[in-house]
Amino acid sequence: YSAGNNGTTNYTGGLYSGYDKLTGDKNAKNNLVVANANAQIDPFAGDILSIIINPSSSQGPTDDLRIKPDITGYGTNVYSTIPFDSPSSIGEPGYDRYTGTSMSAPNVTGSLVLIQEQYKNLNEDVMKSATLKALVCHTAEDDQITEGPDPKFGWGVLDSKKSAELITEDSNGSALIKELTLENEGTFEMDFTVSSDQKLVATIAWTDAPGAAVSGSQYLNDPTPKLVNDLDIRL
Repeated sequence: YSAGNNGTTNYTGGLYSGYDKLTGDKNAKNNLVVANANAQIDPFAGDILSIIINPSSSQGPTDDLRIKPDITGYGTNVYSTIPFDSPSSIGEPGYDRYTGTSMSAPNVTGSLVLIQEQYKNLNEDVMKSATLKALVCHTAEDDQITEGPDPKFGWGVLDSKKSAELITEDSNGSALIKELTLENEGTFEMDFTVSSDQKLVATIAWTDAPGAAVSGSQYLNDPTPKLVNDLDIRL
């Protein structure tokens, strides 16, 4: 899902000034909501110089304070195909440049298919949706403005290369991607060793059980937790 393009205004009755702009299915628990970023990239080295959120990209969080959007893709001034006989602002028949979450969302979607293909090549199966969500959030490029997940970028900008590399590292034992089933009140434990010069990062995600459907203005800005399961990871 794209984060939408009403980033310059709040919907009526929003709780947080400059935030709280996601409505409807953008607040669902098990989807992947994509924001739109503009990146300045070194044309020679390919390094990211700066990342800013596009003003048209809507901000979260959800009313029960879950982080949304989940991740950010590049969707600003994207070189795109159009019908060959359509007017083009850049003077190239069949091509133009577009901006919006409607550009960043398909960018991320196509990338996720390639990441799944890499996983299937090495494991003869595809990841569960929650595993894929955890992987791309785990390897996302954090913005330089707000450290950690936030209601503008989510967990950061999609980094397909890092995701693919982590899949390879999982296959050779230098990283771990694990799919588990926990019973109610259950736990999973593992031991590991990390040296002082190593960085340890861990991410958990799950497909949450459906909650009770609600509708009506009385549920606007309702802070009641929507998660049925609430899993924690402790190191």
